[in-house]
Amino acid sequence: MQFTSLDKRIWIKGLTLECPLGQSLDDCPLNALRYLPVSQMNATINNLSDEQINSIVTIHQHCYHERLKADPTLTPSHHLPQLLP
Repeated sequence: MQFTSLDKRIWIKGLTLECPLGQSLDDCPLNALRYLPVSQMNATINNLSDEQINSIVTIHQHCYHERLKADPTLTPSHHLPQLLP
């Protein structure tokens, strides 16, 4: 299944509202957006380039899998889709 740029933006908006592993890491690229009003957060994500969106998706997929490998007792709050090939 191919995910569009819009799909990825929607997914990133969800990640901004809540990290699937509970507590985000200090270096999470979305931490700066997490404390903005939702309308400002949405506008910021909508204005990111496709390259920036793909970079955030890559960072989150790597982080998610590495954190689960490091601590298999972590329970994801929801399934992480494979958004990039």
